[in-house]
Amino acid sequence: MSEDSLRLFFAIPLAEELRDAATELQRRLSEARGDVRVKWVERPNLHMTLKFLGDTPAERLDEVQAIAGAVGAGCRPCEVEYRGVGCFASKGCPRTIWLGAARQCPELAELARSLEDALAQAGLAEPEGRAFQVHATLGRVRDSRGGGRLMDEIRALADAPVGSQRIEDFVLISSELTGRGPIYTERGRFRLGG
Repeated sequence: MSEDSLRLFFAIPLAEELRDAATELQRRLSEARGDVRVKWVERPNLHMTLKFLGDTPAERLDEVQAIAGAVGAGCRPCEVEYRGVGCFASKGCPRTIWLGAARQCPELAELARSLEDALAQAGLAEPEGRAFQVHATLGRVRDSRGGGRLMDEIRALADAPVGSQRIEDFVLISSELTGRGPIYTERGRFRLGG
């Protein structure tokens, strides 16, 4: 990424009390990981991604923000109940470990779809090609050797209650990748329902 572009994504940061619960789940999973290397998402960075744009020309930031404001005004606030740990796996080994929702939230699915459609129409993002799923990434597995104990703990936490969050806005974040992890900068906050 050059200084002429920004690595952007739209997200809903986890509420403080949910971050407490998420870091406790990360601790439990870390104890069960054995020799598996996992890069845990740092507490301040815990969020639910709505749409990843990737490298975007910096001069289009105002346009991205305007699209987000218009989309947000047309979508309704909602409540999300986070419950359980899951993972995206490859060959039976976890690759991405996430915090899930007790049920999918149609309001958030509509927000994600509307963002995607508007950004694609403006030539700012590609369609995902898959349905939106409410989840917040807890960690990414760096090597997949010996992940059996970790998978067992993920299964054991599949129904762990976490808490709920009222969603009334979402944010645009730029992410600068560094050797010590990403540095997030909020580039805009957008209210739902205007």
